[in-house]
Amino acid sequence: MKRSATATLSVLILVLSIAPLSLVSCEKEQPVERIDLPPTPVLTLSSEWAVIRSPFLRLREEPLQKAKIVAHLRRGSVLEIITRTEAKETIDNVASYWFQVNFGGLRGWVFGAFLEVLDSKSKAESFAAELE
Repeated sequence: MKRSATATLSVLILVLSIAPLSLVSCEKEQPVERIDLPPTPVLTLSSEWAVIRSPFLRLREEPLQKAKIVAHLRRGSVLEIITRTEAKETIDNVASYWFQVNFGGLRGWVFGAFLEVLDSKSKAESFAAELE
């Protein structure tokens, strides 16, 4: 009798431990919600580059003609474009955007009328080589 009671108890424990698992597996799966995120500059791999066409160009702290000058850049310098102003500005009867650029660790703004804007670094380097 002890054996059959022990066997019955073992079967009962087994059934009780399996029953909750069968209930969980019978639940409906919740649909996966899709989240669409807008593209961000951090995730974008494309970049624009520019080459200075004028003999010298002032790198400024802000996109203003009267802003403090950070450095003077030379013709043929290759610049990585970070961003540009939303609207064009006219300086000496020439309308262009201001571009925020990176040049050898220096970051600042240059007036776009004196730049050749290209879509890759290799094209910018080739264009710069032609200016020499």
